[in-house]
Amino acid sequence: MKQWFTLPLCSLALSAQAMTFQTRMEDVQWSVEGDQFACRLAQTVSGYGEAVFVRRAGERPVFELNAWSNLLRPGRVHVYNQPPHWRPDARSQTLGHVQLGDNQPVLRLPQQQAGQMLAGLAQGMQPTILGDSWSSTTQPLQVVVSNVGYGAAWNEFQECITGLLPLNFEQASNTTISFATGGSSLTSEARSVLDTVLVYLMADEEISRIQLDGHSDNVGNRLDNRELSRQRVLSVRDYLVERGIDDDLFSLRFHGERYPVASNQSAQGRAANRRVTLQLEK
Repeated sequence: MKQWFTLPLCSLALSAQAMTFQTRMEDVQWSVEGDQFACRLAQTVSGYGEAVFVRRAGERPVFELNAWSNLLRPGRVHVYNQPPHWRPDARSQTLGHVQLGDNQPVLRLPQQQAGQMLAGLAQGMQPTILGDSWSSTTQPLQVVVSNVGYGAAWNEFQECITGLLPLNFEQASNTTISFATGGSSLTSEARSVLDTVLVYLMADEEISRIQLDGHSDNVGNRLDNRELSRQRVLSVRDYLVERGIDDDLFSLRFHGERYPVASNQSAQGRAANRRVTLQLEK
């Protein structure tokens, strides 16, 4: 359940006195662009820069405030949803704060705050950034994202999102395929994992290498375990090659029981060690 908190009175007073950057209602424009790797929902903020919601494949949206010049002073920056002036009955909602570093022209907010900002826009609120200004030691600076025209822009953003891949490069590059005790055959779960990775591999033409590393638990002797790790790697490679991935992209290594990620003293630990890891390079 979402919880909203009332903005403290001191912050409300600062907001009222702040140097404000906000696009006039009649000039507000949203833009949506993207591909199967990421979608962007952006609004230019007059005099300041660009406010952008970015949703990458396999992730929730994040928020970026891109400044044309460094107007915000480094330090704590407050984030909240505020009602437009024509809704005097509504109350501001505090979303927390973020630390802005030195020489950082882009303010980035994590998924939780970005989601709250999007929810606020849907409710007719205006996401607002409030912080110290370089130009004044007494007057804070605030950047307001307008909610004008948000409904239509959100629908277009959603259309873009439906075309995103199920995961991104970093997620695909840290894939683990698990195996049963003493086995090298792919389970239905392993095939499902590889099918998801396969969607990404087929989409990204910049992939230059696929590194496969095979591992085993410590049950049995070392030579047999090394051979078992080899067979597991070959199972993964063959599955992907049969579905259209170029055989020349693969680099194979077989480690046996040498590099456990968990203790072999428990069944759970041994299960974690029976694996092939897949990493990508561009």
